[in-house]
Amino acid sequence: MMTRVISPLLAVMLLAASPAGAALAPDAPVMVAAAKRKPAKRQPTPVPPPPQEAAPAAPVTPDVTPPVSATPESGSRGTAAPQDATPSSEPSLDFDLLTPEAEASAGLLDPNLQKDLETRRTMLKLHQGLGLAMAGGLTAATVLGQIQFSRSFTDGGGDNRSLLAWHRGVVIGTSLLFATVGTLGILAPDPVERPFQWDTVTFHKIFMSLATAGMIAQAVLGILATHSYGEITEPKYATAHQVVGYATLGCVAAGIVTLTF
Repeated sequence: MMTRVISPLLAVMLLAASPAGAALAPDAPVMVAAAKRKPAKRQPTPVPPPPQEAAPAAPVTPDVTPPVSATPESGSRGTAAPQDATPSSEPSLDFDLLTPEAEASAGLLDPNLQKDLETRRTMLKLHQGLGLAMAGGLTAATVLGQIQFSRSFTDGGGDNRSLLAWHRGVVIGTSLLFATVGTLGILAPDPVERPFQWDTVTFHKIFMSLATAGMIAQAVLGILATHSYGEITEPKYATAHQVVGYATLGCVAAGIVTLTF
């Protein structure tokens, strides 16, 4: 311990005795203090972290629009909004008596139903055509019957029955047409069930039903008037036959008008 203290003191004294030491004498205590001081530990220099590599940029995909076909169909699809392929509504089956069935002609219905509708349409066309002919014959029979009635009962010129045979023949032909027209209307297939409603078809059926009753009543009254020839009851039967004839003609005309207008 003493050796450690003495050795630095001797060194200082030798330096002070030499000329160089005289120059350094003022600094001697500092050097002694520096010799006693333990060297300080150097702090490690912080190492900066290595620079982080930048993440690779995502590849840029060019916005490529697929080519559109140049055909007319593709052009129309590109501009127009897509439409629903299903029909908007069920095909209407509410047919009038003489209205053409558009669904049947388009072939959109069941084959059996379409066949029935076509048969109905054909029969109703015949019903319409023969009905007009029957109305003309009934008009002629009424005119002939009125002339014959005037000659027999109101003119006072004797019992002239020259038009009776003509009247009777036209009535028979008209009655056959009337029966044919009614049969076609009744037997025409009607595969579509419709609820009852007050429409032109309903009024047509009502008027023609009244006309049917009138045709039957006329036939009965005409036979009674013929069999009571020369009797006091003959004018009564003939007058009733005349009144029912006009009423029947009016019902037929009303039945035609309801479907025409």
